[in-house]
Amino acid sequence: MRAVYIEQYGNVNNLIIDDLPQPIIQSNEILIKVKGAGVNPVDWMVREGFLQQSGEHTLPLILGWDAAGKVVEIGKDVKNFDFGDEVFVYAPISKQGAYAQYIAVDSDLVALKPKSLSTLQAAAVPLAATTAWQALTHGCKLKSGDKVLIHNASGGVGGFAVQIAKALGAYVIGTASSSNKKYVESLGVDEFIDYKNQKFEHIVENLDASLVAVGGGNLLTRSLNVIKQGGHLISLLDEIPPQIAKQRGVNYKRWWVSPNSSDLEQIGQLIDKGIVKVNINKIFPLNEVHQAHQLSQSLRATGKIVLDLSA
Repeated sequence: MRAVYIEQYGNVNNLIIDDLPQPIIQSNEILIKVKGAGVNPVDWMVREGFLQQSGEHTLPLILGWDAAGKVVEIGKDVKNFDFGDEVFVYAPISKQGAYAQYIAVDSDLVALKPKSLSTLQAAAVPLAATTAWQALTHGCKLKSGDKVLIHNASGGVGGFAVQIAKALGAYVIGTASSSNKKYVESLGVDEFIDYKNQKFEHIVENLDASLVAVGGGNLLTRSLNVIKQGGHLISLLDEIPPQIAKQRGVNYKRWWVSPNSSDLEQIGQLIDKGIVKVNINKIFPLNEVHQAHQLSQSLRATGKIVLDLSA
């Protein structure tokens, strides 16, 4: 099968496009013929060696852990899927990824794709939307009437987070650059902050939660100043000593997302109801994966990046 993989960690030139053996499924797994694979920052972070010391991966490693496609093979213990089902999945990052014509995944992690989406659109959803969902519902414990500040509201996770927070009934403040103001406002924010020209800590206060979906800028420490006691600060990248947040009476956590089909099903329902929209920045053919990684790594993409494996 055609696949994109690495044999050593490093820059974008280490991406190899070539043939690898098709995966053999276990009894609890399904084989998905991948039509679309989402491109996320974790993909190039892993490529550069982000998890190299963890011992989780063996090389060669197929990258990418967002997939959408059709079920073409079913393990003998699988009861929840039929041949030809159109599905999407956030696959475990500890295993081989989705930049390939086929991926084998535990069926319990897979969900039927939203009916209102094309397969390529569905490929843009799983990791980013699940991250936003879990960070807001479990991390921030967001409820109707809460005020939440979402940093990097124009990014892949941030864009889903704005819409999910609004669906939960929250008052949403989003930060981004002024060039992305219209895009972020189209997602439904109640307030927009231009992070380049405005200091959010001079504008908002007494918030119930903040989701920091970007690194740098000393955002965690600064965000502590605008969250009320008992509120929640969730980071997706940077970390601070927990005792600093504890001294302020703020519940802080560095959030690690986990694959979950139930979360995907709930997200899919919001999508099919038109409450959450999928915004794609660009779709690349598989042989342009290098350009896709460069765009993701530039941190200038608004919305999601997808690889098309259907050609």
